[in-house]
Amino acid sequence: MKKIIMALVAILVVVVIGIAALVALVDPNQFKPMIAEQVKKATGRDLVIEGDISWRFFPSIGFDIGKTEFRNPQGFAEPNLAQFEQAELSVSVTPLFSQQLEIGNVSLLGGRVFIQTLENGVSNLDGLSGQDKTGSAADQSVAEPSPTETEQPVPQPEQQAWQISLAGVEINNASALIIDDKAGSKTEVERLDFSIDQFAPGEWTAAKFNITGSAGELSFSAEGQTDLLIAKTLDGAELKALSFKASAKDSVNDIRNATISLDSFKLGEWSTIEFAIEGQVPDLSFNTQGSTQLMVDEAVKVIDLKAAKVNVDAKGTSLPRPEMKIGLEADAKYHLENGLAELPSLKASVNELAVAGSASFQSADIPVIRFDLSSDHIDVDAFLGTGNESASSQQGDDSNQAGTAGANTGSASEKDKEPDLSVLKTLDLAGKLAVGQFKAANAHMSDVTLAMTVKNGVFDLSGLDAKLYQGTIHATAKIDANGKLPTYRVTKKIKGVQVQPLLVDVAQNDTLAGSGDITVNVLGTGLAEKRIRENIAGTVDIRFADGAIYGVNIPEMIREARATLKGQKAEYVKEEKKTDFSSMSSTINLGKGIASTSNLDIDSPLLRINGNGSTSLVDETIDFAVNTSVVATSKGQGGKDIDEVADLTVPIDVKGHWSEPAFSLNIAQLLKQNNELEQKAQREVERGLEKLLGDKAQDEDIKKAADKLLKGLFN
Repeated sequence: MKKIIMALVAILVVVVIGIAALVALVDPNQFKPMIAEQVKKATGRDLVIEGDISWRFFPSIGFDIGKTEFRNPQGFAEPNLAQFEQAELSVSVTPLFSQQLEIGNVSLLGGRVFIQTLENGVSNLDGLSGQDKTGSAADQSVAEPSPTETEQPVPQPEQQAWQISLAGVEINNASALIIDDKAGSKTEVERLDFSIDQFAPGEWTAAKFNITGSAGELSFSAEGQTDLLIAKTLDGAELKALSFKASAKDSVNDIRNATISLDSFKLGEWSTIEFAIEGQVPDLSFNTQGSTQLMVDEAVKVIDLKAAKVNVDAKGTSLPRPEMKIGLEADAKYHLENGLAELPSLKASVNELAVAGSASFQSADIPVIRFDLSSDHIDVDAFLGTGNESASSQQGDDSNQAGTAGANTGSASEKDKEPDLSVLKTLDLAGKLAVGQFKAANAHMSDVTLAMTVKNGVFDLSGLDAKLYQGTIHATAKIDANGKLPTYRVTKKIKGVQVQPLLVDVAQNDTLAGSGDITVNVLGTGLAEKRIRENIAGTVDIRFADGAIYGVNIPEMIREARATLKGQKAEYVKEEKKTDFSSMSSTINLGKGIASTSNLDIDSPLLRINGNGSTSLVDETIDFAVNTSVVATSKGQGGKDIDEVADLTVPIDVKGHWSEPAFSLNIAQLLKQNNELEQKAQREVERGLEKLLGDKAQDEDIKKAADKLLKGLFN
């Protein structure tokens, strides 16, 4: 036993003497030139070790190294590619004999990395990969003899796996700067602190970091911490208790607070994530909160989200409303290999607007989007805060016509402005939408179904079907944004629609009633309001039944015409200003800013009305001539007085502005159309002159004056 103790003491003395000799006789700083020479030979760059290198022997073997710099070639903005102020590393010796690598605390102080790409594409990372030396290595591998078929491989003893442990890692006051002069970008990490506690595979350890920096004009900061587990086989990892907090700001954006928390994460298992973002972007402030269940499969090919929820409170002038609440609930699956996101269950809401259904998104140069959505009720007017505005607010005050004209002139540039349709060239979109009740521009529809596509700069509404005011509507539309100006084509087929309630809701106008069939087939170039009015072309076919025209009482005008022909004043009868009809038809031709018709036809048991004329879509003025014939007996609208003018054609002029059309009896045309009535009127004038003037009525001057009066009346 004594001998053993003496042997151990001797070994210890030898080790101590060896270490003392090593410290006394070997200065590690003498290796600086050799290290620099080898680095120069391998990379062509200079390594400058300004600080001292010192040994450490207790409680483990290691070294400390002072300020060290790895140089850049000439022509770059900073002299060093990498540098640090102080580094420390140690390894326990005794465990090495048992194939255990126990690394002490690894420390790096004041580390900095500088990477720059010049305008000509040259980077200070070029030439560091060592690819120029692969040729000689390849030659050596070729020169080595390969084993012959008779050679048997020598069995190797089974190697015991190394066990690795780490006392900790500390990185303090590190920084980085990445400049790309070619792209004009700059990213800087002003400070990075990182630490990890005692670490060994198969055991949990704590890690945390803190970083501040900037990217262009955007400054950012972030901090986080988590518990980390590396599998013993080094082929997997787990996280738990992850928390992350960040902020970012530039001249127009301010992300004041963004947080993410995760309870745990392991491949093939579900995790719970919660997040919140609060900030301000131009004309919009927002507060977002959300949560989801997350799973990444073990092959790292599919990401699953379950019960994902996002709620956003937004405020700003850029929104349709000053304040809005946005909600999203969905299950989703993202395939990493082909960039496909599937949402088999989706619910989205914006205030009172809500849709549900399914959708998909595939990442590509032109993203591919598909959807199939439905909603019980959509009220666009309530959403936009518009709707049933008063007629007075639309028509304005007549006393301020000059001011109104000035306002219209001021808004001319807006009427010439084309909508931005560039988004049509950036999407491949197709989908369907079904809505139970729909309201837009104060028009009500139900059982709405819509099918649409957007591809290659073309929007195609392949079908819009709905119930509309006791009737139906089917519409198609196409907008092509590929030309200098967009082109469009629209078709509509409306059947059995009650016209008056539709006009009241949409235009606050009740001048027309009846059951209507309308067929629209129009096209044009340009979607600015002014260009639509000027360039729209096509036809609108109208067929109405069992209706009335409000604002004009044609039988009353006929009675007035009858009284005028008799030289009398028509008796006033209190009647509603409307003209009933059993059918009305017309084909309206659109082109060059004008809507015109030559075949207006209105029939009723009492009247036959036909007309022609035009209206300016630009000036909103009307110029129509309507001829009315009385063809019925005293039954119906007008009473027995109408019998006396049966078969009489009465011309009526419709002129003025859309907002205030004026209806007037064309007396001169009425008299010209009937020579017999004109002659009768002349005889009545002569008879009246004889009663008034006696024999003087035969005087030539008086006759000339009477003729002149009649001609003026008839013309």
